[in-house]
Amino acid sequence: MKVGSVLAKRSQKSGVTSQKKSWGDSSPGLPEDLLRSAIAGLRLDLGSQQFAQFAAHFSLLLRWNEKINLTSVRKPEEIATRHFEESLFLATLLPPPAGLLVDIGSGAGFPGLPLKIVWPSVNAVLLEPNNKKATFLKEVIRHCGLEGIKVRTERLEEAAADLAGRAALATIRAVAATPELLRDVRSLLMPGGRAAFFVSERDAAELAKHPAFQWEPPASIPHTTRRVILLGQR
Repeated sequence: MKVGSVLAKRSQKSGVTSQKKSWGDSSPGLPEDLLRSAIAGLRLDLGSQQFAQFAAHFSLLLRWNEKINLTSVRKPEEIATRHFEESLFLATLLPPPAGLLVDIGSGAGFPGLPLKIVWPSVNAVLLEPNNKKATFLKEVIRHCGLEGIKVRTERLEEAAADLAGRAALATIRAVAATPELLRDVRSLLMPGGRAAFFVSERDAAELAKHPAFQWEPPASIPHTTRRVILLGQR
């Protein structure tokens, strides 16, 4: 039996509200506590259900990451800041997009899943060509009870034609920004749509030379070393 199927069946035994227990009885609520601490400085208006959904994503990530390589970040405190806080920082820079959100190379769901949770009314597509990672994403979506979100097991170049001109926001976090990728990202966007690149300061300086977008000044990501979000508008 495939790893994803085994983990998915184990995960079906508990819902969103029981995810805290996956860390063990000695530290119930630890995922949510870490998350609240990590993102407190962002001053986002979040409800208890959203924190429960973040905690479910967090706990599932820890469990699945023992079997498949979802992220090289292993320490829970670093996952809270490096993945969740960094993803949600974008929500402090932009209002909810008035259209489709497309997360390119979603991996373990960052930034697409946290953004979907904080913007529940926004429809989203997570592009992830790796089957095991795509299975993980679908399991998080099921546990969190998220609606208006799809996982597509495709690369950007495979999905670009079907999604052309439909995205109000495209996010790119762990994907090399090649000229071909920039071309395909631009093709996804509706007129006035934005692309958000999570990159180093050096990479942002190189990206800002590309004429396909109208670039905004890079925004430094809290608690990182020279990492920024660079926004480009079509």
